[in-house]
Amino acid sequence: MSTTALGAAEPSRWTARLHPVPDPAREVMVVGWHAAFANSPAAGIPLAVFPNAEPSPDHEPTMALVRIEHATAIDTIAPDGTHETSWGPDPFGIAKTGISWRLVPAHRDGDGRWVIAPGWWAAGGEQAVLSNSVTVRVGAPTVVPVYDHDPHTGKRWAS
Repeated sequence: MSTTALGAAEPSRWTARLHPVPDPAREVMVVGWHAAFANSPAAGIPLAVFPNAEPSPDHEPTMALVRIEHATAIDTIAPDGTHETSWGPDPFGIAKTGISWRLVPAHRDGDGRWVIAPGWWAAGGEQAVLSNSVTVRVGAPTVVPVYDHDPHTGKRWAS
Protein backbone atom coordinates (compact mmCIF):
# COMPACT_ATOMS: atom_id res chain seq x y z
CA MET A 1 0.00 0.00 0.00
CA SER A 2 1.43 3.42 -0.90
CA THR A 3 1.71 6.42 1.39
CA THR A 4 0.53 10.00 1.00
CA ALA A 5 2.37 13.22 1.71
CA LEU A 6 1.04 13.01 5.27
CA GLY A 7 2.86 9.70 5.75
CA ALA A 8 -0.18 7.52 6.50
CA ALA A 9 -1.33 4.56 4.44
CA GLU A 10 -4.03 5.30 1.88
CA PRO A 11 -7.44 4.08 3.11
CA SER A 12 -8.86 3.96 -0.42
CA ARG A 13 -7.59 4.46 -3.95
CA TRP A 14 -9.75 7.51 -4.68
CA THR A 15 -9.74 9.59 -1.51
CA ALA A 16 -8.13 12.85 -0.48
CA ARG A 17 -7.29 14.05 3.02
CA LEU A 18 -8.07 17.67 3.80
CA HIS A 19 -5.14 19.73 5.06
CA PRO A 20 -4.53 21.52 7.30
CA VAL A 21 -6.23 18.65 9.05
CA PRO A 22 -9.57 19.86 10.39
CA ASP A 23 -10.91 18.65 13.69
CA PRO A 24 -12.04 15.93 13.33
CA ALA A 25 -9.95 14.81 10.35
CA ARG A 26 -11.99 14.69 7.13
CA GLU A 27 -11.60 12.74 3.97
CA VAL A 28 -13.45 13.21 0.72
CA MET A 29 -14.11 10.73 -2.08
CA VAL A 30 -12.72 11.86 -5.43
CA VAL A 31 -15.13 10.18 -7.85
CA GLY A 32 -13.70 11.51 -11.11
CA TRP A 33 -12.20 14.42 -12.97
CA HIS A 34 -12.79 16.93 -15.74
CA ALA A 35 -10.39 18.93 -17.93
CA ALA A 36 -11.68 22.43 -18.71
CA PHE A 37 -10.40 25.07 -21.08
CA ALA A 38 -10.33 28.80 -20.39
CA ASN A 39 -12.75 28.89 -17.42
CA SER A 40 -14.12 26.83 -14.55
CA PRO A 41 -16.61 24.23 -15.80
CA ALA A 42 -20.31 24.77 -15.20
CA ALA A 43 -22.51 22.69 -12.93
CA GLY A 44 -23.87 19.53 -14.52
CA ILE A 45 -20.74 18.80 -16.59
CA PRO A 46 -20.22 15.00 -16.66
CA LEU A 47 -17.06 13.59 -15.12
CA ALA A 48 -14.60 10.98 -16.28
CA VAL A 49 -15.26 8.59 -13.38
CA PHE A 50 -12.42 6.70 -11.73
CA PRO A 51 -12.81 2.89 -11.83
CA ASN A 52 -14.79 1.53 -8.88
CA ALA A 53 -14.94 4.96 -7.20
CA GLU A 54 -17.96 4.72 -4.94
CA PRO A 55 -18.60 6.70 -1.77
CA SER A 56 -18.39 4.72 1.45
CA PRO A 57 -21.50 3.81 3.41
CA ASP A 58 -20.73 6.59 5.93
CA HIS A 59 -21.28 9.10 3.08
CA GLU A 60 -18.04 11.06 2.96
CA PRO A 61 -18.39 14.15 0.73
CA THR A 62 -17.92 13.44 -2.97
CA MET A 63 -15.66 15.69 -5.00
CA ALA A 64 -14.32 15.97 -8.54
CA LEU A 65 -10.82 16.94 -9.55
CA VAL A 66 -10.83 19.74 -12.12
CA ARG A 67 -7.94 20.78 -14.36
CA ILE A 68 -8.32 24.25 -15.89
CA GLU A 69 -6.12 25.44 -18.72
CA HIS A 70 -6.54 29.19 -18.38
CA ALA A 71 -6.80 31.27 -21.54
CA THR A 72 -8.31 34.56 -22.64
CA ALA A 73 -10.44 35.09 -25.73
CA ILE A 74 -8.74 37.62 -27.99
CA ASP A 75 -11.22 39.10 -30.47
CA THR A 76 -9.93 40.84 -33.58
CA ILE A 77 -11.61 42.41 -36.57
CA ALA A 78 -9.78 42.06 -39.87
CA PRO A 79 -9.66 44.95 -42.39
CA ASP A 80 -12.36 43.19 -44.44
CA GLY A 81 -14.71 43.29 -41.41
CA THR A 82 -14.53 39.61 -40.50
CA HIS A 83 -14.44 38.76 -36.81
CA GLU A 84 -11.92 36.25 -35.43
CA THR A 85 -11.44 34.86 -31.96
CA SER A 86 -8.19 33.31 -30.82
CA TRP A 87 -7.17 32.07 -27.40
CA GLY A 88 -4.02 32.86 -25.48
CA PRO A 89 -2.52 34.57 -22.44
CA ASP A 90 -4.24 37.76 -21.29
CA PRO A 91 -2.56 40.58 -23.28
CA PHE A 92 -2.94 42.88 -20.25
CA GLY A 93 -1.41 40.40 -17.79
CA ILE A 94 -4.41 40.51 -15.43
CA ALA A 95 -6.10 37.11 -15.85
CA LYS A 96 -4.76 33.77 -14.64
CA THR A 97 -2.46 31.91 -16.99
CA GLY A 98 -1.21 28.35 -17.14
CA ILE A 99 -2.91 25.35 -15.59
CA SER A 100 -4.61 25.12 -12.21
CA TRP A 101 -6.15 22.21 -10.33
CA ARG A 102 -8.91 22.12 -7.72
CA LEU A 103 -11.43 19.85 -6.05
CA VAL A 104 -15.09 20.81 -6.47
CA PRO A 105 -18.31 19.19 -5.21
CA ALA A 106 -19.79 16.37 -7.29
CA HIS A 107 -23.05 14.46 -7.19
CA ARG A 108 -25.17 12.09 -9.25
CA ASP A 109 -27.62 13.69 -11.68
CA GLY A 110 -31.12 12.39 -12.43
CA ASP A 111 -29.66 9.82 -14.84
CA GLY A 112 -27.22 8.48 -12.24
CA ARG A 113 -24.13 10.05 -13.86
CA TRP A 114 -21.48 11.77 -11.75
CA VAL A 115 -21.45 15.50 -12.56
CA ILE A 116 -20.14 18.74 -11.09
CA ALA A 117 -22.60 19.84 -8.40
CA PRO A 118 -24.76 22.93 -8.85
CA GLY A 119 -23.70 26.13 -7.13
CA TRP A 120 -20.91 28.65 -7.24
CA TRP A 121 -17.93 27.31 -5.32
CA ALA A 122 -15.01 29.23 -3.85
CA ALA A 123 -11.78 28.20 -2.15
CA GLY A 124 -12.28 27.92 1.57
CA GLY A 125 -8.67 27.77 2.76
CA GLU A 126 -8.35 23.99 2.88
CA GLN A 127 -6.17 21.92 0.63
CA ALA A 128 -6.55 18.28 -0.29
CA VAL A 129 -3.68 15.82 -0.22
CA LEU A 130 -4.61 13.51 -3.09
CA SER A 131 -3.98 9.79 -3.02
CA ASN A 132 -1.22 8.45 -5.23
CA SER A 133 -3.87 6.68 -7.35
CA VAL A 134 -5.46 10.02 -8.29
CA THR A 135 -2.23 11.88 -9.01
CA VAL A 136 -0.80 9.10 -11.17
CA ARG A 137 -4.07 8.58 -13.08
CA VAL A 138 -4.44 12.21 -14.25
CA GLY A 139 -1.02 13.79 -13.71
CA ALA A 140 -2.27 16.07 -10.95
CA PRO A 141 -0.10 17.60 -8.23
CA THR A 142 -0.24 15.98 -4.80
CA VAL A 143 -1.84 18.98 -3.07
CA VAL A 144 -4.74 20.98 -4.59
CA PRO A 145 -7.07 23.67 -3.22
CA VAL A 146 -10.60 22.67 -2.20
CA TYR A 147 -13.41 24.76 -3.68
CA ASP A 148 -16.29 23.74 -1.44
CA HIS A 149 -17.63 27.01 0.00
CA ASP A 150 -20.52 29.01 -1.36
CA PRO A 151 -19.11 32.56 -1.49
CA HIS A 152 -22.56 34.06 -0.89
CA THR A 153 -23.50 32.07 2.23
CA GLY A 154 -20.16 30.71 3.44
CA LYS A 155 -21.71 27.25 3.73
CA ARG A 156 -19.61 24.22 2.91
CA TRP A 157 -20.62 21.42 0.56
CA ALA A 158 -21.60 18.52 2.78
CA SER A 159 -23.30 15.95 0.55
